[in-house]
Amino acid sequence: MRVLFDIVHPAQVHFFRHSIARLRAAGHAVKVTSRAKDVALDLLDRFGIEHECLSVKGSSMVQMGFELFRRYEKMIRIARQFKPDVMVSRVGVTTALIGKLLGIPTVTYDDMEQARIQGFVGLPLSTYICTGLGYFRDHGRRHVRFRGLHTLAYLAPGLFTPDPQPLRDAGINPDEPYVFMRLVSWGANHDLGRTGRAETELVEAVASLTPLARVIISSEDPLPPSLAQYANPVPVEHGLQLLAHARLCIVEGGTLAAEAAALGVPALCQNSYDFGYLRALEREYELILRPHSL
Repeated sequence: MRVLFDIVHPAQVHFFRHSIARLRAAGHAVKVTSRAKDVALDLLDRFGIEHECLSVKGSSMVQMGFELFRRYEKMIRIARQFKPDVMVSRVGVTTALIGKLLGIPTVTYDDMEQARIQGFVGLPLSTYICTGLGYFRDHGRRHVRFRGLHTLAYLAPGLFTPDPQPLRDAGINPDEPYVFMRLVSWGANHDLGRTGRAETELVEAVASLTPLARVIISSEDPLPPSLAQYANPVPVEHGLQLLAHARLCIVEGGTLAAEAAALGVPALCQNSYDFGYLRALEREYELILRPHSL
């Protein structure tokens, strides 16, 4: 079998990497296409996953529109050369259209019910749509549901083991309490009209936490000078180890909140998205807290 995976976000590297490894170990031909977004390419390289980068994330909606057309142009060429039996992605924006044009089945995992472009392009054209815990949209006969958390694809027992050594190597004592904060750039297409906390609010939050625990901040954008001393020193491939040993995580992205839930780390998720899996983690399982939902 010939399988093409399209990876456009760092979280998708973790989501697909075990499937990629198993398929390759079983002798199947696998092609991975990628996108330069945050640390996605670094993660692919650190995990030894060969990939072909199709584009760099645009910094505005107009630039992302041009980027998408470039991805279409490159993806159709790659698909004709590689001739996959199936194309797999987590949003389907690139693969679904190309798969439809070339008659290649596509499998799309979705967990963002309110995302505009995915809902307009990726999902209607996908052959199959796979969704997990709490998903509240219905895609009819093409819809494959499973009652599980998507982060368990890489954090389930047997796939992930907490290891404190990478933290010690980076100068962090895992036996002493620390709070992990993750800031995003709010530049994705589904982030239109949303922003994160102001610098003054972040400084105040850090000041209130430091008497209780060390604060470690990971950010997609460079940190301002007022917060630079809290920058995360742990290499990107060990980011989940940093999360696993935290006493508390404060995050702006939903995926990292779900990762914390899978690891049993209390999570405060500070965004206004109402994705189904966030609803379930908060209301059914009480594993995260979302101030915007109160």
